[in-house]
Amino acid sequence: MNLSEIDKKILFELDKDGRASFSEIARVIGSTPQVVKYHVEQLQEKGIIKHFWAFIDYDKADYSFFWGYWLKFAGLSKEKEIEIYDEFNSNMHVPIVQRTDGYADVLIGIIAKDLFQHNQILQDIFSKFGEHITMSDIFIGLGFMKFPRTYLIGKKNEFQKMAVSGGTTEKTKLTENDRKILSLLQIDGRMEFTKIAKILSCSVGLVHKHYNKLEKSGVITKITFTLDYQKAGLLLYRNCFKIVQFDGKRIEELYEFCCLHPNIINYVKGMGNWELLLDIEVQSREQLREIMREIKNQFADIIREAQINEVYQMDKFTQMAIEYPELLKDYELKNKKFPAKKVLDTKNTITEELTNDGAQKATGEDIYY
Repeated sequence: MNLSEIDKKILFELDKDGRASFSEIARVIGSTPQVVKYHVEQLQEKGIIKHFWAFIDYDKADYSFFWGYWLKFAGLSKEKEIEIYDEFNSNMHVPIVQRTDGYADVLIGIIAKDLFQHNQILQDIFSKFGEHITMSDIFIGLGFMKFPRTYLIGKKNEFQKMAVSGGTTEKTKLTENDRKILSLLQIDGRMEFTKIAKILSCSVGLVHKHYNKLEKSGVITKITFTLDYQKAGLLLYRNCFKIVQFDGKRIEELYEFCCLHPNIINYVKGMGNWELLLDIEVQSREQLREIMREIKNQFADIIREAQINEVYQMDKFTQMAIEYPELLKDYELKNKKFPAKKVLDTKNTITEELTNDGAQKATGEDIYY
């Protein structure tokens, strides 16, 4: 793993709360805000942290149809491959694009507000590229549980903490500003509130109020990040399972096993050709084989089939459509001559600055540094 011990501790704290301030992280890991700031900036500059984003309950945001498609291709020229992935990556209703080796060549996620919209998106993809698609395997997401990366600190998920997306019929009434804030926080989950306020031409206090509402209602369940696995010296596997559903107690025991396991970071319930997807982060294929052997041995009575997929490139990974992608582009274009200073440390921030000794000097409400 291309991470120091302090990097691992910092990543674990950011995995729990992607908007945690440098001073908050420093207190937990026994360091200083300046040291934490340096390591976070290095993790970003080296590209190990690719992207901070808001983990959103798509059901509450009124996106009730989240469908995954495992695709295999044939007869692709390099140019056609580039065209296909450009199409996937530019489509705001395709929030997940994972290129894989193994069972399939890619997993794409399609999110839509209704079945008609979903069918139109899928039809567009197949009308453009269907001649090159030799397999299309469906997975309908019924609920997404994200567990903390406890392997970074060598522990189990003892308290069974998680963030949840989907699996409910509850909707939350969202305003246009709510949705714009969600889009901006998917583009950059640590975007400071002052910048959001400037982009939306509103007060920082109003942004603060909307964000608190989105958190309290469970629309935003956490701020997280995407890793560049190659640069981090890690491997990511998204494995598919066919599950016999007749024994509810055994299903619950499988869930508890996954919840507690330090290397299983996502548990996705579904229907279609597969009933379960597990995201497993490891340092080696040998480690993955041990985990898969353990799962299949302990739950041989309910697991009918398993397929392994190594994610070798993560193009996109969020939980909802970015409805207003133009907001940040328009803002950056208007401010091109006067680029804003890059601020990494933001949690419910109105104004903030450090004194020379690194102590907190707050000049607004709910300030963290």
